[in-house]
Amino acid sequence: MTEPKVHTFNSTSDAYDATQCDEDIKDGDVLVIEPEKVVGIAYTRPFALTEHIGELHAMTNNPRTYKGGIFAAGVDRAEQIAREHGWLLAPHLDLGMARAFLTSTPPCGEPLGYRVLTAKTDTGRLRTGWLIAGTTGFIELDIHGHYRFASEWLPFNKQED
Repeated sequence: MTEPKVHTFNSTSDAYDATQCDEDIKDGDVLVIEPEKVVGIAYTRPFALTEHIGELHAMTNNPRTYKGGIFAAGVDRAEQIAREHGWLLAPHLDLGMARAFLTSTPPCGEPLGYRVLTAKTDTGRLRTGWLIAGTTGFIELDIHGHYRFASEWLPFNKQED
């Protein structure tokens, strides 16, 4: 396996586009977008490792082990670059912890899926947490895995006054 290359861009939009058409950029290469404080990994759906994600995707799985570990070397290099710049890295979702929250009050049932929550900033998007759906309800966790909110699903035929 070859050492991943580091590619720099002026925006996450440029980085995303380049991963789709520039044959010099390979899966697992590192993407550095200094104006947006983003470090990411090239892939079909390029993803950010930092809390700031701009126009890149947010990887929720552990990127070191995802797809048999093909991104591990790039992740190591990307995290080193982020630390050198003082940019915050985002943790991956702890599925065990999420399941435990789902079974607590209010009980939200068995986990069905999740999505990354983001907020718009002056420099793009910032990862803020996860919405985790269960069979009977949902929870929100912040980026550090702290419980923010939980509720049960309401049926469509039930109107609130």
